[in-house]
Parts: sequence; C-alpha cells; structure tokens
Amino acid sequence: MRRDLRVSIESLGTWGSARLVAEYDPESETIRVDARAVENVRRSAGDAEARRFIACAVAHELAHRAIAGRSEDEAHAVAARACGTDPRSFEALVRG
Repeated sequence: MRRDLRVSIESLGTWGSARLVAEYDPESETIRVDARAVENVRRSAGDAEARRFIACAVAHELAHRAIAGRSEDEAHAVAARACGTDPRSFEALVRG
C-alpha cells in the first residue's frame, strides 16, 4: 500500500559529478525538488515559471515512480505533456 505522496523543496546537492535537480524517494514517498534550481528559475523567469518548473520536475519523477526503469527521455516526454513545455527548456535556467 502506498502512502500519500509528498513534495518537498530543499537542497539536494550532487550525485557523483551531477547536480541533482529532483529525486523521488520511495522510502518516504517524497519527491524532492532542489531549492537552488527553483530559485534560479524564479530569479531568471519569475514566479509563474518557477511553479511550472516544479510541476515539470514532479511530473518527471512521477513518471519514474509509475514505471521502474523508465528512461530519462520517456520521463521528459511525460513531463512535457503534463506541464505544457519540454522540461529541457528549463535547463539553462536551472543550471544557471
């Protein structure tokens, strides 16, 4: 039985050499979105785009949660349909 899903905005740091933007923790049923990434989008594009970025990140992680082993491209496609834009369009803002 699954518990209620939670979303948390917090500092995620890195995984190896990659800076984490979002992650799903099945143990706690939590999707975590990186606070620095959210702030970068907010600073560069405004509050509405920051909210849209969070929605895309959550949709992306939900895609991974729904089907284990789903590729990044497949998860991006699910997120694009859910939030109305390709999540890659946030890349420059997020990494900035």
